[in-house]
Amino acid sequence: MTESASGQRSLPTWDQVVALRDFIHGRTYAAAAPTIRLNGEPPHTPGSALARVAEVNGALYEVTSHLCRRLYDELENGRPGPVANASWDALLAITSAWRDDPELPTWLNELLPT
Repeated sequence: MTESASGQRSLPTWDQVVALRDFIHGRTYAAAAPTIRLNGEPPHTPGSALARVAEVNGALYEVTSHLCRRLYDELENGRPGPVANASWDALLAITSAWRDDPELPTWLNELLPT
């Protein structure tokens, strides 16, 4: 963990962000498995449950990637500030859905919001 420029609390290291990103992306990929279409298969019916799962899953993947990029940029500049804190808080909020997942990195359990 690294300290933010505001000195208020610790932020993750680059490697911890990578581990968290990989964990969330792994969960989104696993959830999307039923929606994956093979070559030649028709698209899911618009508005169907499978189409919605695919949309939500894609959105979560994109949001996670965006938050991680913001956090990487802040960590790289050496003086992470409010953007880093907000990005980290959002990533922790997303991760809290998997609080009881046995594959959740153990260092994250104590950081998740209650």
